[in-house]
Amino acid sequence: MENNAHVFYNGKKYIILYKYTSGYCEIKEIGSFFNIELVHSSELENIN
Repeated sequence: MENNAHVFYNGKKYIILYKYTSGYCEIKEIGSFFNIELVHSSELENIN
């Protein structure tokens, strides 16, 4: 998964803003300006 990739997290669509070398990602819910979360990439599902 790379920056700007679309992913699922907790049943909602997100976009990856930034992926850290530690494996954590800053993600933002699509359609929301303020809902940014820090989660590990193992918790994300890739959207094909």
